[in-house]
Amino acid sequence: MKVDVGALSVVLNEGVDGAGPLSGATFVVKENIDVKGHVSTNGHPLWASTHAPAQANASVVDKLLAAGGRLVGKSHMDEMAYSLLGANPHFGTPINPAAQDRHPGGSSSGSAVAVAAGLVNFAIGTDTAGSCRAPAAFCGVFGFRSSHGAIPMDGVVPLAPSLDVIGWFARDLGRMADVGNALLPEDSSASDYDQAVLMNDGFRSVEAEFAAAAAPAIDMLKSGTWREGRLDDDFFKNALAHFRNLQAHEAWASHGAWIAANHPTFGKGVEERFAIASEVTLDQKKAAVAFGEEAKKRIDALLGDDGFLVMPTTPFRAPLLTESEEQLDAKRYQMMRLFLIASYFGLPQISLPLPTNGEAPVALSFVGRRGTDRKLIALAQRFCGKMKK
Repeated sequence: MKVDVGALSVVLNEGVDGAGPLSGATFVVKENIDVKGHVSTNGHPLWASTHAPAQANASVVDKLLAAGGRLVGKSHMDEMAYSLLGANPHFGTPINPAAQDRHPGGSSSGSAVAVAAGLVNFAIGTDTAGSCRAPAAFCGVFGFRSSHGAIPMDGVVPLAPSLDVIGWFARDLGRMADVGNALLPEDSSASDYDQAVLMNDGFRSVEAEFAAAAAPAIDMLKSGTWREGRLDDDFFKNALAHFRNLQAHEAWASHGAWIAANHPTFGKGVEERFAIASEVTLDQKKAAVAFGEEAKKRIDALLGDDGFLVMPTTPFRAPLLTESEEQLDAKRYQMMRLFLIASYFGLPQISLPLPTNGEAPVALSFVGRRGTDRKLIALAQRFCGKMKK
């Protein structure tokens, strides 16, 4: 390994030489994804000590190995995948190679860090409410969240199954596409992406550094077909409340019995979220599902037949490691407002790092229609190719 950034929990060397879209490419998988013979720690030592080694690989691992990839490790993560910052009180916080004084983002922290540090060619994470998108933005790498249901989740420790998906990281879009070719089904729609929908809500409170870095990309988008998109404050307020209830109810359904039986010690934020989750009722979950079904009509109308949403991945650079719990919680709220659009409605999203002249990274995102993951990656390739000219 080139440098110790605290990204890896286990070092492996699995795979065979062979042809395929990922021939010879090295990768790691997050600690909630099963690798045969190894315990999936799920970011917590007590979880590791109360669970047996996996009897088989998760299917996502087998697909990557079959495509020629070489698995070289498992990567650290936030506790139980229930955070967005990358800090873990048990295993430590992986070092953000792009900004060592700032959080790496989570919960797929080690996967993003491993890619950003050049330890591997790509890395696999999971994304429930931003867990691939936040670390991609904070570490300055490309990050992808797949459509809900596009990639099987067998052999992956669940958090909120109606929201959980596989995601991945790479330093270039060619590799992002290679991973997609190995994992993704064919797109469900023949319609291409021809119209950018600039989400005003997402750009209202961005840092000045983000606005400056994003200006060339926005100008490029406005040189083509585009329109403005807007979701009012009431929508975000209601959507966030329902989304949190949905995630929390499912998180407690996934892990409440284990928590009650084992009394694990959690970090402050995760402890509070599970305490809240334990009190969310089935009626609140049902209300969240009903809200989502109705709100989906607004999101579908925004996208139309050929549109893609454009927004900041996060509206700010990675938070400093020295920021207070109150400051971090406020930023988590800001991130969740943006992340819930893809998460709540099962949509694919790709995070594109922006040039920042040596400053801490920021990133722009494209969100597409459900089941059009391959087209979204291809769109990002075309767009970034134009930006380089």
